[in-house]
Amino acid sequence: MKKREFLAMGGAMPLMLAGCGGNGSGSAPTRLVNASVGYPGAMGFMDESTQITTGITYGNASPYFNIEAGTVHLTLTTTVSGAEQAATAAQLRTVAKDQRYSLVAYGILDELRLALVAEYNTALDANTAAVNVLNTSADIGAVDVYLSPTKSLSISTQIASNVLATSTSPQQSQFALDIQPGSYYITVVGAGSVAENISDVRFQTPSAIALASGQVMTVILTPGTSGVLANAILLTQGTQGTAVSYLNTTARVRAVTAISGTAVSVVGTNSTGTSVTVLPSNSTPKLSNYFVVTTGNPPVVTVGGVALDPATIMMDDPTSTAVPPAQIPAKLAAGGDYTLMVYLNGSTPTAKLVEDNNTAPVTAAGVKFRLINLASDNQGLEMSMTVNGSSVASNIPYATASSYTEVPNVPQTFNSTVKVVDGAAQLTEHVQVLPLGNIFTDIVVSVPAGGPVLDFFQAASGTTA
Repeated sequence: MKKREFLAMGGAMPLMLAGCGGNGSGSAPTRLVNASVGYPGAMGFMDESTQITTGITYGNASPYFNIEAGTVHLTLTTTVSGAEQAATAAQLRTVAKDQRYSLVAYGILDELRLALVAEYNTALDANTAAVNVLNTSADIGAVDVYLSPTKSLSISTQIASNVLATSTSPQQSQFALDIQPGSYYITVVGAGSVAENISDVRFQTPSAIALASGQVMTVILTPGTSGVLANAILLTQGTQGTAVSYLNTTARVRAVTAISGTAVSVVGTNSTGTSVTVLPSNSTPKLSNYFVVTTGNPPVVTVGGVALDPATIMMDDPTSTAVPPAQIPAKLAAGGDYTLMVYLNGSTPTAKLVEDNNTAPVTAAGVKFRLINLASDNQGLEMSMTVNGSSVASNIPYATASSYTEVPNVPQTFNSTVKVVDGAAQLTEHVQVLPLGNIFTDIVVSVPAGGPVLDFFQAASGTTA
């Protein structure tokens, strides 16, 4: 990659999460940053029994307040029916006299957490800026972050590498120091994807962000709807610092064709209007990787040289309680992951959009599973799936995706067995180690009368294209 010398990494220094070391006297300037996608409404925090601040919504920061140095109880609060209610139990944190802090609230509903972040107090060299990254979401996975003068990364500099949050703790990168003031796009990609020449953009600012001389910025990453795509809060440190929220404006889509003997292709566009080939023309069943595309209408599906009418591509209505769910016109929402299925309805080529849930499993030793029945050559089958003998999907009809089921305590020292059956008849079997934290989908695309069955058993998490 060609690099422009607007950044020198030699002076990178860590930004530490606050820990022990307070001297027990004096005070520390502290502000609240609401980075919680589960609690986007008004939030505050308490120091011991004193309500310090209230009314901080997602993506915003409060002013600084002086709290007593030493070991203190800090409690996040949310507004319920007009009254402040504790959302987390009091947590002990040690703060140092005169050290400036940002108390970052993050997490999903019922899993609200806090990180007390010690801000960078050392004056920067003249005519330089500094940036680091705080990843608050295990759903996003490990990421690299780049600065570039344009949306393209052909001329860019990496400012953070392999920043991965755990299910219980955010992780932050070292500071990238000596950045030349100017305007830059901030781009977040799957870790290692640029070196591997894989397009895996998780977030990009919609316009160039101005970095001023002396500015210290933390890029706080939060999960999008699907979990894998990221949102960002750009937090400027210091008493005059502000928080600016940027929501992801893109979606990820992959395509699967279950039609044999007829060429099928799927083509979308990205945020710059450039064509994105999600699925090259294929006349045999095939599953693509994920690609980042614009929101709104789904990509163009072409079968046998004829583009399907976009108005005929449907998806399940997420508000429907009917079985099967009511159908609505397919739309890609910002931050979402989707599978675009292309199959035969009877003998008519059809496309349907399925929403994917690639958020991480709830349990540390868990793996999520889903079954999609797309056997165009045997449309009367109803399929079920088991993992190590436990049912994860039952009687899934044709052209339908099951809900996700999380299996806890998946063994890592020996193989697991995943089976798909039609009644008593076994259709597929996969025997392998299933790495923890993954989301597996088994898409059965062909069950011919004479066999063999064809399916795609693939993990959906991680750095897919």
